[in-house]
Amino acid sequence: MHEMSLVRNIVQIVKEEAEAANAGKITAVHLVVGEGRDIVEHLVQSMFQYLARGTVMEDAKVVLKHIPYMVRCNQCQTEFHLEIMRPEKWGCPNCGAYKDYTLVSGKEFYISRIEAQREQGQSVQKDGKSK
Repeated sequence: MHEMSLVRNIVQIVKEEAEAANAGKITAVHLVVGEGRDIVEHLVQSMFQYLARGTVMEDAKVVLKHIPYMVRCNQCQTEFHLEIMRPEKWGCPNCGAYKDYTLVSGKEFYISRIEAQREQGQSVQKDGKSK
């Protein structure tokens, strides 16, 4: 279950960012997750809630943005969605080259944004800009 180590790292990063921004409460953590990361979304959600209990992240929601597998054909440079579970779709839709491509996206896993409130209720984002 690799979700536990991923979520543990997320919680640590968010904790450090919250401290640096003097955040009183984290309201949301936005994650970008590639299709190829093979994570179980509800496990990420529940593990985050478990690991964040008793911290400024305790009530934060986790928002996931999914990024599809995208590849670029090495023959004609066409980019297309790779349907990994359908080998009959592994050919380039433009030139027909089969399994001759370079991965463009789909393996991402990172925090894209952290939403927080300072002690007095003022909102702040990871970049430090007040709202």
